[in-house]
Amino acid sequence: MVDEIIGTVAGRWYVTLFGVAFAAGSLRHLGWRRTTIYAAVAIGVGILAENGSVHLGFPYTRYAFDDSLRGDELFVGDVPLMVSLSYTFMAYFAFASARLLVSGPHRTRSAMPVLEYATAVVLAVWALWIVDPISRLGAHFFLGELFRYDGPGFWFGLPLGSQLGFGLTASILVGVLTWLARDEPDEPVTRLRAHPHAGALGSYLGQILFMTVTALVVARTDGDATVAATADTLAGATFVIGLPVALFVAIHWRSLELASRAPIDSNPEPHESHEAISVPRSRSGRVLDVVGRGTGPTGG
Repeated sequence: MVDEIIGTVAGRWYVTLFGVAFAAGSLRHLGWRRTTIYAAVAIGVGILAENGSVHLGFPYTRYAFDDSLRGDELFVGDVPLMVSLSYTFMAYFAFASARLLVSGPHRTRSAMPVLEYATAVVLAVWALWIVDPISRLGAHFFLGELFRYDGPGFWFGLPLGSQLGFGLTASILVGVLTWLARDEPDEPVTRLRAHPHAGALGSYLGQILFMTVTALVVARTDGDATVAATADTLAGATFVIGLPVALFVAIHWRSLELASRAPIDSNPEPHESHEAISVPRSRSGRVLDVVGRGTGPTGG
């Protein structure tokens, strides 16, 4: 048991590091009580979803983990514990990052909670689009052989059903976080580095860049040309997806900044027309009445 604990904590050091980052950010953001509730739900969802897929093919379609890992790390059912533990930080990083991206760097909340929720779900699924395919190449780097899907997949071996399943579990966990943080106030922030969710955004990007750099290393060191080409394409996919997203975020933040600078008239008054009125006059300069008669300066 001791060896398995060490194998889970030290052997999967990257999961431990991101887990510590999650705990630090969530405790500061949600407090210990809500963090504990969320973590219990996230790990429970992870255990059920992963084992459900292994045995029933739901919600991620059927796949299996490398059984030779037993004895080296902790398992819950037929799934390594570290896989279920990762649900805590992957969903939280996406949730907190979405609040920052939608509200902008100078507010803690936006006036669009539905957009915050939808963005968080998209971010959670997008991260898996990078992490999972690269993890399938684990035999070629430190991760080791971890899992395999039974059927063919449209996205580097990941079936469409697995993506729909990821969307389902992400929606559940982001929904739990949204409910737990429903009373979070909207407060001003002086700069991006001082934003309470800046750490979560950095951690979210960190997990993606960590796997992307790993793929780049595999592409340039592995002797199998097919594996190298797949790893190189996966690393490129990060930038193909990420660069347009970064551009959209920059445009959105700029629009928020411009909107905050626009003057707001809190008590608008009806505007009178000040258009010039053309008054007909005779050649001598006298004002003409409506029937064309000349009138003097006094109207006589």
